[in-house]
Formats: sequence, structure tokens, C-alpha cells
Amino acid sequence: MAAGSARWHNALKLALQKEEGKKNVFQLATTDVNSATPYVRSHILRDHIIHPSLPSLPLLLTSTDIRTPKVTQIKSNPNHRVEAHFWIEATNEEFRVSGRAAIYPSPDLKETKGIEGVGEVYDAFRSQGWDWEDERRKQFDSVGAHMRASWCRPVPGSPMDSYSDAEKWPVKVAKPGEEGYDAKNYEEARGNFSLILIDPVEVDYVELGVMPNRRTKFIKQETENERWKEVIVVP
Repeated sequence: MAAGSARWHNALKLALQKEEGKKNVFQLATTDVNSATPYVRSHILRDHIIHPSLPSLPLLLTSTDIRTPKVTQIKSNPNHRVEAHFWIEATNEEFRVSGRAAIYPSPDLKETKGIEGVGEVYDAFRSQGWDWEDERRKQFDSVGAHMRASWCRPVPGSPMDSYSDAEKWPVKVAKPGEEGYDAKNYEEARGNFSLILIDPVEVDYVELGVMPNRRTKFIKQETENERWKEVIVVP
């Protein structure tokens, strides 16, 4: 495929537009290489980050609490590989996006480091002075007060004495200028908020809404003339 938007990415965006309800929900799979145990959980696709000079190489943006086990699992993998799974009920299409993850937490966290993005897309952003901390703060402020409160809790996965312990946690975390703004809660929640970016290297695209069904694998190439090699496979 010549320079331009990737066909699989166009298909994904179009399918997401047709989906109803929670259209940006996908499943993110990670592996703890130390125990060879896979883990999967639901995530929100927050944005598609595309450098103007590399339209066929999108980054998929989601977020997490930097204290969650998935961060350790991603770090345990030398290649930082993850897989994002999208099932679009409106179109009966499935996308499995395998790629390398980058993690950008608050720079104020001295003991918790992220994973710096590598490769030509990140290089292109760096050459223009792109600041991932600005993006992190923008994304944090763009979510609702109820969602921001989810990052103002004890460490996710840590034991609780009873369900009623949750009644002590903030229900909303307002941002500056909003009613009920509390600087302490806001800073704590924002400090735990981290970006995860997925740099796709292989995409498995299944079309079950057509007969006969179709399945295509897209494999990222290192040449400028062909960014994605398409391979038709048995569904």
C-alpha cells in the first residue's frame, strides 16, 4: 500500500462510527513473561494519534492507572508487546491489533518510570517538539469527573476489608474551574493517570458481515513504498 491512511485503520474508524453505545471499548491483552500468564481487560480508545507525515502509521491511545499490574506486565516483555481486540457488533467486524506499547506517566513520579516510544513515528513527533506530558494532561481533563475519581483510590487490585470501604473514596474529581474542585484530589488522580500508546505492527481483520466471510492480515513493513503488506487468509 502506498503512502496514505492504512486500509485496516480506515475500516476500524468507520466501524466504530457505526457502533452504538460504548463504541470505543476494546479489550487489551498483556502477558506476564515471568509466569507466562495472559491477562485481558476492557479499555477505552481515547484517540488516534497520527503524525501528518506518516498517515498510514497511527498510534492508538488509551490510558491506565500507573499502579496497575498491567504496567508491570508490559514492562516484563522485552518488546513491550500487547494486543488490542475490537469487536464491532454493528458491522460484525473483528480487529486484533498487535503492537508495541509505550507508557507515559506523570514525570513527577521519580520511582515509577514509563516506557519511551521508539521508532519513526515517535521520532517524527520528537522532531517537532511534541510533549507527551501536555497530551497526558489534556486527556485527563477531557474525561468526566466520575472517571477522574477512579484514579483517586487505593492501588487497584489491593485487598479491601469490605465493599463499604469504597464509600470513603471520592465520587467525583472536578477539574479547575468546575464546581467542587479539590486541589488535593485532582493532583492525586492526575498523578496516577498514565497514557498507553499502541504502535501497531500486525492487524488481523475479520469481516463476518459479508458472505463469504473475509479475513485479511496486515503486516507492517519497513519500506516507504509499502507500509502494510496485506495477506488474505482463511477466516
